[in-house]
Amino acid sequence: MLSVGESKILQFRKKPQITAVAELVWNALDANATQVDIHLRRSSMEAITQIVVTDNGHGMTPDRARAAFQGYGETWKTGRKHTEGGVRILHGRNGEGRLFAFALGDRLTWESAALVDDVLVGVRANGSADHATIWQVVETEAVRDEPGTTVRIEVPEGKTLRQLERDDAAANLTAKLAFYLRAYPNVSVTFDGKRLDPSDIIVGEPVDLPLALSEEYAEDDPAPVVTFVEWNRRMSDRKLLICNADGIALYEEGKDWSDSIVSFTPYLRSNRFNDLSVEDLHMLPMTHAPLLDAAAKVVQEHLALRGAQISAAVVRQLKDEGIYPYPNQPATGTQALERQTFDVVVTVARDALPNKGAARRLSVDLIRTALESNPGDLHAILEKVLALSPDDRRHLKNLLDSTDLSHVISAATEVTSRLNFIGGLRKILANEQLRRDLREVDQLHPMIAQNLWLFGEDWTWARTEVGLTNVLRAHLEELGDEVVLENQIEGVTQPDGRSGRVDILMFRSRRDDSSTERIVIELKRPTVKVGKKELDQIKGYARAIVDDPQYSGVDCKWRFYLITYDYSDRILRDIRQKDKPAGLCDDQDDYEVWVKSWGEIMDAAERKLLFFQRQLNYEATDDRVTQHLRESYSHFIPDALAGSESASELSAS
Repeated sequence: MLSVGESKILQFRKKPQITAVAELVWNALDANATQVDIHLRRSSMEAITQIVVTDNGHGMTPDRARAAFQGYGETWKTGRKHTEGGVRILHGRNGEGRLFAFALGDRLTWESAALVDDVLVGVRANGSADHATIWQVVETEAVRDEPGTTVRIEVPEGKTLRQLERDDAAANLTAKLAFYLRAYPNVSVTFDGKRLDPSDIIVGEPVDLPLALSEEYAEDDPAPVVTFVEWNRRMSDRKLLICNADGIALYEEGKDWSDSIVSFTPYLRSNRFNDLSVEDLHMLPMTHAPLLDAAAKVVQEHLALRGAQISAAVVRQLKDEGIYPYPNQPATGTQALERQTFDVVVTVARDALPNKGAARRLSVDLIRTALESNPGDLHAILEKVLALSPDDRRHLKNLLDSTDLSHVISAATEVTSRLNFIGGLRKILANEQLRRDLREVDQLHPMIAQNLWLFGEDWTWARTEVGLTNVLRAHLEELGDEVVLENQIEGVTQPDGRSGRVDILMFRSRRDDSSTERIVIELKRPTVKVGKKELDQIKGYARAIVDDPQYSGVDCKWRFYLITYDYSDRILRDIRQKDKPAGLCDDQDDYEVWVKSWGEIMDAAERKLLFFQRQLNYEATDDRVTQHLRESYSHFIPDALAGSESASELSAS
């Protein structure tokens, strides 16, 4: 029986499926296997019913098997850096890899043969999700002539393994094993009959991107680095891979990197990660935030550079062929934006364009015509004429809708998207019915969390700091019983099951080499009219947080925002002080407290967009903003607005 609770083991059922397969491969490679084969067995309906992983490693002796399957976190690999005999670099050391198999199926079997005193001895271990802590380990006759292990995973009926069924499954697995397979060319790994070969999918040579790091990392040898690897096909698995200095992937960190032009994987390589446990790796945003931030920054910069290089090459080729549709320099800002957008679209669609002839010219002309006269036709052209894949169309839309102004080529979509969002939020708050129906927890909060540019462009890429949670929670009672931290709102429900009406505290952090900035935003329900009581509460809360011993002597600037639909005239003197910006009611060296209405927040944001709005000659009409809310925030808007009634009908109501 495993020495850990069943609930902890069953958490492995939620692990990514490709990662689970990779862990089984790593176990085989750590056993000095030179051949690892992953077989996907399917039903007559093509559903995966069984996964079989075989290897020719040194296998498990009965003693080693009993230790592995009866002691959670216990493994012969602990404290070692190389496989037995010093043959290769060792990957695992946490004793958890085998449990990842629960992400793939419910009944697991290991059959292994190993040499004991030059005699081949067999062992079998069985486990089931129904009794996750109980494993049967029995010594058997060896079922094979040479050492090695076979893992069989039974996939229950109705369970879908989408990550393994995707066309890019082999490529995603290759990306996780790439550096290992390049370092040890005698190792062969096959997935569903196909050998994994990084050279088949890598574009050029990997590029090491040096990081701008603080003195804390100055003595690291070798210095931490991000290795940027480009692929010649779209990957669905695009997280930052945390690796040791040799590039052996240990963990995935953060959200997927999404880009329409470059398909890539960033590998953050550092000796600091060599001996970390899984729990330690989970804590990286706290323990190594400067390193992760530096990695994200350098990846973003290189991504913008590579996107521009690829786009320039595509445009240059079209010009050489005489079919680039913009022979002259743009005369207006709008024309320049149209041309830039065309360059993005044709770059994303470059592999889908016909190779030559009239069909290639026609495709280019159709894209230009759609952008010039009816952008709504563009996606139909990309889908039906060029047969652009759904993934590529989705990634193109993500690029055009992105909120990072410094790296998006087409500012037009960005500006109109923000104008539409502001107009949509105004529409909801101005309509009494919609304002009353708006739920804070699962509607207002997630919309604002996706649009933190409302509080300043720099907050777009800010992080939710894990370590800040306990400090905020410790002082939360000063804001009353109905204020909830944003990462704890899942449990707030009404009797009918819908999300409850509470005030939400959002928090983000931004760091550089010398200082830290933190923003804390209390979102008041639209039905609450902020007065003296609420103002005194947020002031007291701010001072308690800033004075907390954890932040004593820390170079940090705090900004506390109390956001409301309306506020009482009784606090006007507090928030309209002479020689201070409107809304600033407590201004200290290390913190500020602001009270803002949604109207003031949206007015300020619109003023920043005014120049671009004039260049685009764009008006966020009622129909446009309603359509934008339905397309982009369908899960976060009141039911009355999400329905099929027209904007004019809602306005009339």
